[in-house]
Amino acid sequence: MLKLTKQMKADIRKLKEQDIIVCDTCGSENVSEKMWVDVNSYLTVDGETYYKYDGCIDDNTYWCNKCYEEAAPVHISEYKGDENAEQKS
Repeated sequence: MLKLTKQMKADIRKLKEQDIIVCDTCGSENVSEKMWVDVNSYLTVDGETYYKYDGCIDDNTYWCNKCYEEAAPVHISEYKGDENAEQKS
């Protein structure tokens, strides 16, 4: 298990607040990416477990766990921008 530092915990909180990736269809934050992880290298922060990446799968497959569809994830600012553009139309 990896050792958690105060700085790592602060960085994770900051990332969770600012760099949110969402489903392009429904806006859910519950998007998963298919990849390989090292199951023996992880740390747990506030009840969430983070694994060390061991390598990516070349097809970049993402899945939305809310609308149960393949997703093309976007940054939250892009999704909100699209949403605001649709409301103005």
